[in-house]
Amino acid sequence: MASDILDPRSFLRPGLNGAPQAEGSPDLGGGVTTISPEARIEGAKISHCHTLHVAGRLVDVTLNEVKVLEVAEGGHFEGSAVVESMKVSGHATGTIEVTGTLSIGETGQVDGSIRYGRISIADGGSISGTIQSGKSH
Repeated sequence: MASDILDPRSFLRPGLNGAPQAEGSPDLGGGVTTISPEARIEGAKISHCHTLHVAGRLVDVTLNEVKVLEVAEGGHFEGSAVVESMKVSGHATGTIEVTGTLSIGETGQVDGSIRYGRISIADGGSISGTIQSGKSH
């Protein structure tokens, strides 16, 4: 039944959709959205969050207006993204543009069509595929 479906936009979220923010609580500027280790999401569009922390699996996903993408050790991101910064300790693959810094940790693997402004790769981290430095034209 349609009445059984809840629209998450109908819930008041402190500081985000008109609900008062608790006094003394920090302004997270959009906050952190976390995909837990046991979660698997396929074929989704994720948008309008400041930081997306992926500890589970995102497959065939498109990111829109996400500033920071973090792929934790054991996490998996597969899809397309344009983000300001990206930190990878797990595995990321697809068409990825990082306008700022792409940081690959010791256990991080990045492959696909990758464009970045700056890059940092820890010993043990890897990047492969079509790789371009600098912003897109």
